[in-house]
Amino acid sequence: MNAKIDPITTEVIRNAFYATAEDMSAVLNRSSYSPVIYECHDYGVSLYNENVELLAQAPGTPYFTGGLEAAVQAVVDKFGLENMKSGDVFAVNDTYMVGAHLNDVDIVCVYVHEGQPVGFGAIRAHWEDVGAATPGHPAGTTEIYQEGLRIPPVRIMSGGELVTDMVDLFKLNSRTPKTLMGDMNAMVAAARMGEKRFLGLIRRFGLDVIRQATGEIFEATEAKFRAFISSIPDGVYEAEGCNDNDSVTDDPVWAKVKVIVDGDRLTVDTTGSDRQHDGNINVGLPSTKAMAKLALAFLYPSATPEVNHGSFKTVDAIAEKGSIYWSQEPVAGMRPVPVMLLLDLILKALAPAIPDRVAAGLPGDSWNWECYGRNTETDEFWLAGESMNGGWGASKGLDGVSAITHSVAGDFRNVPIETQEARCPILVHSLRLGTDTGGAGQWRGGLNTVKEFEALEQLNFQTHFERTKTPQWGLFGGHDGAIPDVTVYPPGESPTSGLLKASGIVLEKGTRVVARTGGGGGYGNPLERDPEAVLEDVLNGYVSRDAARSVYGVVLSDADEPVIDTTATEELRRSLAASAADSGEPARVSAEG
Repeated sequence: MNAKIDPITTEVIRNAFYATAEDMSAVLNRSSYSPVIYECHDYGVSLYNENVELLAQAPGTPYFTGGLEAAVQAVVDKFGLENMKSGDVFAVNDTYMVGAHLNDVDIVCVYVHEGQPVGFGAIRAHWEDVGAATPGHPAGTTEIYQEGLRIPPVRIMSGGELVTDMVDLFKLNSRTPKTLMGDMNAMVAAARMGEKRFLGLIRRFGLDVIRQATGEIFEATEAKFRAFISSIPDGVYEAEGCNDNDSVTDDPVWAKVKVIVDGDRLTVDTTGSDRQHDGNINVGLPSTKAMAKLALAFLYPSATPEVNHGSFKTVDAIAEKGSIYWSQEPVAGMRPVPVMLLLDLILKALAPAIPDRVAAGLPGDSWNWECYGRNTETDEFWLAGESMNGGWGASKGLDGVSAITHSVAGDFRNVPIETQEARCPILVHSLRLGTDTGGAGQWRGGLNTVKEFEALEQLNFQTHFERTKTPQWGLFGGHDGAIPDVTVYPPGESPTSGLLKASGIVLEKGTRVVARTGGGGGYGNPLERDPEAVLEDVLNGYVSRDAARSVYGVVLSDADEPVIDTTATEELRRSLAASAADSGEPARVSAEG
C-alpha cells in the first residue's frame, strides 16, 4: 500500500463517487419509458466496491437503495466474482432475497479493471407490469405466485451482449412489454454510465489509491455516526402500532419495536410483531434492515448526511423468521407497507430521549390508485396511476411539509396531471390541499392532498390506502393527522366511500373519484401555537375558522380580512386548557379534507 494519501485527494474521490451515482441517475431519468421512472423517480441508484460495500448513492428512493446491497450480494453469491467478466449485467427481483415487491426489479452491472471485478453499479426501478394476477399492483393476493414474474439472480447480458432467451421471458410475462424493455434498457445504460465513470476514476488515481481513500472515507463516516449514537442516552425505547389489515381480513397487522441504544450502537428489534399474514402485507428481511438504516439517517443531525458503508456499521436490525418483517415462502408481499410504519415507530420510540431530533407521524403509506384498460382505437393495453402525496409530521420549531411523498420514498414525485390525462382516459377536476387535515399542535402537521377525477370512458380501477387505524400520530400534545379515504360517485347513484383496498372496480363513463390522503401529526400543545401562525393558516385555507377557535383557541373577527382578538383569545385558551385538564382528553382537530 502506498503512503497515506492527502485529504484533498480523498475528498475528490469521495465526491467523484457521488457524482458517478448522480450521472447514473440522470441517464436513467432521461432514457426510461414509463412515467413512474422519468416523472416520479421511483428508483434507486447505488455504487459499490467489489466487497459489496456502499460507496455512494444518488438522491432517489431510500427504501430501494437500502435494499440494493442484498441484490448485489445475491448476484455475487450465485455467480461468484471469479465468473464475472466485463459487460456482464444481472437482474433479480425475488422478494425474499431483496426485500421489495416483484414490480421493483434490480439491475446489477459488474465493473472490471484489468480482468478483475472492482465494483458494481446497481439500480432498482419500478416496472409497470410483471404479469401479476391483475395489472400493476394487485390487491388481495395471498401468495407470491399471484404477484408476477419472480426473478432469481440471472444474467441478462454476457460480455456486453443481451441474453435474448432471458429477455424474451421477461417480455412474454408482461402486459406492457414495450415499456418493460425501454425501462430495462435505460437501467442498463445507466449502469454502464457508472462503469465509464468508475473505471475512469481508477485510471486517473490508480486502484490502490482508490481503495485507500475508500477505507479512510468509511472510517471517518463511521466515527461520525458512532459519535451521534453515543449522544443518545442508553436505554431500551419501545413503540407499537398497526396497519389497517392485510387485504384479506379486516384484522389489524401489529408491529412492535424496541430501539436499543448501547454506547455507540443502535439496534432495532421487531420481535413480537405479528407473524406473517395470509394477505400481501409481508416484508422481506432486506427491507426491514433498510428501515433501520434509514431511521438512523433521518435522526442524524445533518440535512445531507454522508451515506456510505461506514454510515451503517453502527446499526443492526432484528426480526423473527416467519414474521411480517422476515417473510418466508410462499406468502405474498405486494404491499410491504409495514416498513413505513416501522420507520415511524423507531422515531416515536426515541422521541422521549431525543425530542429535538424526531418528527410526529410521517406520511405512512404510498396511497396508490391505478386505472387500466385497452385503447378503443388500437386495442393496446394501458395502465396508469400514482402514489399520492400526504402531510409530513411536525417537529420542534417546524410545521410539517404539506403534499409530500411518503416517508421511505425520498426523491419520489407525483405524476403531473398533463401526463395522467395523456396516458389515461380521465379528466382531473382538482388537486388541492385539504383544510384542517394537518394534526393540530404548537407546530402543525403537514396537510394532505385531495384529488378529484372523472372517468371519460369505462375503465378498471383499484386502490391501496393505509393508516386509518393508526393515523399519523401527534407528539407531546400534538394531535393526529387526518385519515385517508377514497370515495366513488357513479353517475346517478349514491356514492361509496371507504374504498381503501379495492380491486375489480369498474368505473362507468362519468364516474367521479375523490381520493384523500393522510395528514401529518402535530407537535406540542395546539393552545401554545403562535396566534399569528394560526391566523396565517386561516388566511391560506389550511385551518378553518372553526378549528382556529375550538382547537387552537384563537378568536378572529368576522371580517373578510380577520384580525386576532387578543383578549378573547387569552380567555378562551385558559378555558380550553382547564376543560382539557378536567377531561384528560384534548379537543381534536376535524378532518374535512
